[in-house]
Amino acid sequence: RLQLRKSRLSDSLHSVNEGQAAMPRAKKVLKRKGKPNSGPRKGKKKKEEKKIENYDPKDITKPVPLEYSLWCMKSGASQDVIQAAQIVERRARTDVKVCPPGEHEWEYYVHYEGMDRRMDEWVSYKKLRFTGPKKKVEKKDDHHDDHHGDTVTRVRNFQEIQIGPYVMPTWYFSPFPVEYQRHSRLLFCEFCLCFFGHKSELERHSRKCTRTHPPGNEIYRSTETNIKVAMFEVDGKKEETYTQNICYIAKLFLEHKTLKYNTHPFLFYVLCEVTPKGCVMVGYFSKEKFSEYNYNLACICTLPCHQKKGFGKFLISMSYELSKIEGRSGSPETPISDLGQQAYNSYWKGKLIEILSKRKEPITINEICKLTSMTLENVTQTLKMLDILHYDNREGHHIAIPVSIIKRYEEKKAKIEANKSRVYVRPCIPSKIRWYPFHAREINKREKKKE
Repeated sequence: RLQLRKSRLSDSLHSVNEGQAAMPRAKKVLKRKGKPNSGPRKGKKKKEEKKIENYDPKDITKPVPLEYSLWCMKSGASQDVIQAAQIVERRARTDVKVCPPGEHEWEYYVHYEGMDRRMDEWVSYKKLRFTGPKKKVEKKDDHHDDHHGDTVTRVRNFQEIQIGPYVMPTWYFSPFPVEYQRHSRLLFCEFCLCFFGHKSELERHSRKCTRTHPPGNEIYRSTETNIKVAMFEVDGKKEETYTQNICYIAKLFLEHKTLKYNTHPFLFYVLCEVTPKGCVMVGYFSKEKFSEYNYNLACICTLPCHQKKGFGKFLISMSYELSKIEGRSGSPETPISDLGQQAYNSYWKGKLIEILSKRKEPITINEICKLTSMTLENVTQTLKMLDILHYDNREGHHIAIPVSIIKRYEEKKAKIEANKSRVYVRPCIPSKIRWYPFHAREINKREKKKE
């Protein structure tokens, strides 16, 4: 055995000394190390650029290519305005059964550049313009592009919906079941929110439906200006069908809403108008049962037919009052829609002005957070928007609110309250809330089981 080991060792040393077997390997290593990185690594693919077909505007026999940039005559309040647009989708003309010879055969779904996608619409070929004013170069929003990467979800699948007597044009795509996609209008039961494609189906359902309010616990009721309102807490785990139908409706009016078919982790707070027939939904907000990031609101929506009546501020105020009962500060989940952001900015400004106008002694930002249950970031942001957060070399940062801002706020509030003919809802009254935190209820259940 020793002789065999010695012979193997001598053979290996002999091959290394010769250098003939080692040199080719060394050359290969040096060549690979010195080789320049000529291309992308395997597994990483280049982003494919969309190729837009060449199009001759004089040839009306061919359709305008998708993603083609042009101009479009948009209907304005007093007159039509020319607006930069992009072709999203096309279809055969719906105004005629058979297209007359010599006319264009298609109509187009256009997105107006620089405007929200709820303004997108179907237009005829006559409204398209291939020359127009210079376009402003704007930075692209990557999140916006990713959200609308699929052409199908960029086109509204329903023109309008009807809930009770209210008919509302839709704003965005919502993933309703495929069998309902062929209907231009969806009809909803105003109490259980079941949806139908034909009026006869809704009438047959209404004769059998026994529900007169959302399937949950009533936690609030008050009489407002020309309206009575009530709020119900609905558990997404117990009432899965009802809460999923709410999400379907909300997606028609919210661009950045992520539709989750699993509604179990959420609580839905449904705001209703109290009518002789029952409690009819006008809006809602949802929140997680156990939020990791201390969000007090996941999604908020007021139906378009009930907007500008104070329902949005009522829902926001309710979310903060619930946070006060829980003993913590909270903020809405992001991203939030442009209309939602406007409502929050208005509520935050009004709340801070109300506190600062009544306060005679100096107040800190932390004290404001405790009084409002707003986060430090939201309070600081609102103070900067109001331009009342100042810095001095001696005193440092301090809050100084001018009398003009307080006067303007009080005049606006008095004007709204003086108009007794309109329907208007004030922010919620804390003393009328009948609610206990979800986690406290869960602890009580566990203790009862142990007993």
